[in-house]
Amino acid sequence: MTMQINPLTAFIIKVFLCLPLCYWGWYYFADLTTWIVISVAEPLLQSVFPKLIIGIEQSGSLVEVIAEVTVPAQNTPRGMVAELPIPVNPLIYSYGLPLGLALTLASPFSFFRTLGVIFINLFLFLLIQVWGIGFESTKVLFLQMSPELIGNIRLPSWQMDCIALGYQFGVLILPAVTPVIIWVVFYQSFIVRFTPVLLRKNRL
Repeated sequence: MTMQINPLTAFIIKVFLCLPLCYWGWYYFADLTTWIVISVAEPLLQSVFPKLIIGIEQSGSLVEVIAEVTVPAQNTPRGMVAELPIPVNPLIYSYGLPLGLALTLASPFSFFRTLGVIFINLFLFLLIQVWGIGFESTKVLFLQMSPELIGNIRLPSWQMDCIALGYQFGVLILPAVTPVIIWVVFYQSFIVRFTPVLLRKNRL
C-alpha cells in the first residue's frame, strides 16, 4: 500500500529542494545585480543631494557611497576634498529573493507565467536594494554624523523621521514580505488547493 503525500507537504518539499539552487544563483550573480543597482542608485542620490554625494563605488557585491564632508582646511591638501566612504551591503535588502524564486519554481510550471513572476521578483528586489542603499547612506549621514561634517545641511525633523522609517522598512519588512505577496498574487488558484488539506488538519 503506497503512502500518498498531501499537496501542501509536496509543495513544501519542493520549496526546500529549490532553495539551495536559488541561494546559489542569488549569491553567484550578486556582483552583476549590484552593478545594476548602482547604475540606478548613484544618479538618484546625486540628484537629491548634488553637493553631498560624490558617487558610489563597487567592490564585488559590496558598495561604498562616497560623500563629500567638511573638515578644517589644514587637514585637507590643496586641491583635494575630504571624502567619507559609507559601506553598504545591498544583499541584506534582497535576502528574500531566493525564497521568492523557490516559491515560483515549486508552483505549477507555465513557461510565460513562471518566467514573468521570476522577472517581477528580480525587478522588485532590485528596486528594494536601491531603496536600501539610499536610506542606509542617508541614515548614516543625517542621523549618525555630526552636522558640521556634512556642510551643516539641516533637514526638518519629519524628514529625519522618514529616513529612519524608510531604513527600518527597507531592512526589516520589504525583503521578508515581498516574495510572499508576489506568490499569493500570482498563484491564488494554486493556493486554494491547499484549503481542503488545512481544513482536515483543523478538524483533527
